[in-house]
Amino acid sequence: MKKVILALVFLMIAALLAAACAEAAQAPTFEALSEYEWSFMSGAGGWATYMRINPDGSFTGDYHDSEIGDAGDDYPDGTIYGCLFHGQLTLGEQVSDYAWSVHVDAVEMDEGQVPEAIEDGVRYVTIEPYGLTAGNDMLLYLPGTPVDELPEDFLLWAHLIGSDETELANYGLYDEAADTGFIAEEPFEALEGE
Repeated sequence: MKKVILALVFLMIAALLAAACAEAAQAPTFEALSEYEWSFMSGAGGWATYMRINPDGSFTGDYHDSEIGDAGDDYPDGTIYGCLFHGQLTLGEQVSDYAWSVHVDAVEMDEGQVPEAIEDGVRYVTIEPYGLTAGNDMLLYLPGTPVDELPEDFLLWAHLIGSDETELANYGLYDEAADTGFIAEEPFEALEGE
């Protein structure tokens, strides 16, 4: 009788472990990723790329790089390089316990942007976005990924160098070939009355 009970307990534990593993291996969805704002920046300097991922894997974003020293007689307050852009992502397969592949199908600048303009002492120049490269594969790191499992180069973009954090708080997207990385952040909520 003890053997039968032990066998039943073992089967129940095995079933629970199998269910937990199946849940852990469940692919993330663009629906879940669309709940966040994505940013790529060093934390120093005047540049950043922001992106919103839609539930269908399409995305929109903006890139800007402020260069105060890049000034002229007509634009004494410097130059801002940047653009508005859009594109498409495809979710790939699981590559580790904490990461899935994501393919960047397309990245295009929005139509109608003026190549160059001077306004209020600032020169604005439209250039390609920084941080996403069409045709590249990125790694999507899941929340809870142990920091010691992340590539050292990604730690810079995740602002985890010198941090006491032991795991990734939110999703992260890393393009090893281009050495670029986005971090998911909770959307900023406007103050009441605005």
